[in-house]
Amino acid sequence: NGKVLDSIQAQEKNLSCDRAELYKNYYTYLYGLPMKLKDPGTNLHNTIEKKSFKGKDYLVLKVTYDEGVGSDVWYFYFNPISYAMEIYQFFKTDENGKEKLDSGEYILLTEEAKVNHIKMPKIRAWYYNKDVKFLGTDTLIDK
Repeated sequence: NGKVLDSIQAQEKNLSCDRAELYKNYYTYLYGLPMKLKDPGTNLHNTIEKKSFKGKDYLVLKVTYDEGVGSDVWYFYFNPISYAMEIYQFFKTDENGKEKLDSGEYILLTEEAKVNHIKMPKIRAWYYNKDVKFLGTDTLIDK
């Protein structure tokens, strides 16, 4: 946000080079979806489910990951007519690999932006699964 922090302020706000790298990789993954679902260690489940989310019907793909890639369970919600991805959702897992339904988040994708001729979600609104509490919004803007 254009602010320069000293090392004490950075530590208080949990800012580090490792954390910056983690978020860079996380956002690269999210903006690379759904193509990133072809990455090694990604396990697409064989069955597509039909689910309703907030009153709208979707085709839902469940995705798990090899150990060492990730332990969260992800669900990708596709519009059944246009096949556009409109929501992604993840849950943390317990020590037995079972989904913890009171964990994780879902992200609603709306509008569209073109970045270097690539269609991307313009707005991503983040919510906790547990209590549907709003976390924040990422919005792509033109410079």
